[in-house]
Amino acid sequence: MNRMKLKKIISLLLIVGGAVLLISEIGASQKNYYLQSVGIVCLMSGLFLINTSLLSRSNEQSVDVSRKESLEEEE
Repeated sequence: MNRMKLKKIISLLLIVGGAVLLISEIGASQKNYYLQSVGIVCLMSGLFLINTSLLSRSNEQSVDVSRKESLEEEE
């Protein structure tokens, strides 16, 4: 299996697992702060993995975008 595909699957599982833990603890009558902490750690780890795989814009593209925004503001 491709490494990037495996990384995406793991990050999605972490996000879904963390969200399920947090949502289940919101509805619980007695709060378990350890599960809430694990849910937040899983959620943030999954988001971090996805964020590190995103590519940043090149300097030329960011300059072009800033030029377009300045032209739109002048109009």
